[in-house]
Parts: sequence; structure tokens; C-alpha cells
Amino acid sequence: FLLRALHIYHLCSLYLWIEDREGKASYKFWTTFMHEVCPEVIVESKTNNRELVKAVKGLNDKENRYIIALDNSFDNQQV
Repeated sequence: FLLRALHIYHLCSLYLWIEDREGKASYKFWTTFMHEVCPEVIVESKTNNRELVKAVKGLNDKENRYIIALDNSFDNQQV
């Protein structure tokens, strides 16, 4: 799916928004993984779950595409 999305939207930017802070192991995982698999994807940290949800709710960008990643955890009731 991700590769097809990159193909379709080659004229726009594709972002992966995650809830993990820069420097955390999960942030390093996503940046390394995307660099190897889909280097066109721009990984952006929204610091935490609350900030990620706020960013998604405020998203008005019609030109770019966004992949939103939330972890499925007992303390993450918004998933």
C-alpha cells in the first residue's frame, strides 16, 4: 500500500507522523525503516499522543499526504 501511495502521489510530499519524541528508540526505528524502504517519506515527530491528535485535527493541507501512526497501548485510549 505504501509504495502504491508513493507512486500515485509523486507530485506531493508524503509524511509519516508519529507520536514518539526524537531520540526515542521508536523514532529511530521509523526514521531508519523509512529511509531504507521509502526514502521519500518524511518522518515527523509530534512529541506525544496528545500533540499528534491535535495536529491531525488541525490538518488543512490538501496537497500532501499523511500517514498517521499511533501505538496500540493500554494507556492510549484514542486509538
